[in-house]
Amino acid sequence: MLLAIGQSSGALAADAQPLPGYWELVNTWIFVIHFKTVDRKCFTAADVAGVLQGPSNSHYACTYPHREVGDGKLSLSGTCIEKHGQVAEITAEGTYGPTAFKLSARLRTRIAGVPLAGSGATDAHRLSETCPQPDAKTQSPR
Repeated sequence: MLLAIGQSSGALAADAQPLPGYWELVNTWIFVIHFKTVDRKCFTAADVAGVLQGPSNSHYACTYPHREVGDGKLSLSGTCIEKHGQVAEITAEGTYGPTAFKLSARLRTRIAGVPLAGSGATDAHRLSETCPQPDAKTQSPR
């Protein structure tokens, strides 16, 4: 899930949305266990616009009835439903600019009737305007 922390940084412009290109995302989650991932991804204009629509991924379908985006700030609250029907309430805040964004999120859910809470953060920055070319596969002689 894409999530982030709302601390302002000099790298974040007030009105400019994130630009397409090659991005690095550092995701940290605390939900029963603590884990961290670092991903490098090529974002199209549509992908970047999706960041401002709210965290979601292939595991969850999320809706955000409360969504405020503008002046380099983002605030969301809504629900995410996992493909097997598990529901989680989520709130997120963040800051964004053309070459960086930071989001933080909190979630609450119940598993087997037991209430659980977690938090996550994404700290992302643009590495390049262009994405690297896929590695050419070595072809064997025929």
